[in-house]
Amino acid sequence: MAQISNEILITILTIYRQLLELINEAKATESQILEQFGETEITLIVLEELQNIVERMRNSYSRLNTLLLRIAEAQPIADAATLELLIKSIEQAQGNLASSLATIQESKRDTGLL
Repeated sequence: MAQISNEILITILTIYRQLLELINEAKATESQILEQFGETEITLIVLEELQNIVERMRNSYSRLNTLLLRIAEAQPIADAATLELLIKSIEQAQGNLASSLATIQESKRDTGLL
C-alpha cells in the first residue's frame, strides 16, 4: 500500500467497525419504533432522521473504502490530493459518528425506547 501509516489504517478499520455498528443501531431503532408505534406523523419524522443516519454512515464507509483502494493501487506513491482527501474523509466520518449517535439516542428518548 502506498504511503499510508499503520496508525491511519487502524483508524480507518476502527471507523469501519463504528460505522457498521451505528448503521445496525439506527436500523434496530427504526424497527423497534415501527413495531411499537407504527407509522404516524410523529414517528415518520424520527424514522426519516434514522434513515438519513444510515445513508450518511453508508456514504462515509463507501468514501473511505474507495479512497483506501485508490491509495492501495497507487504505486509507488499516492498523490498528495488523495491522501489529503482521505484525512478529511476520516475527520468527517468521525464527526458524523458522534452526531449520529446523539441523534439515535435522542430518537430513542423521544419515542420512549430509552
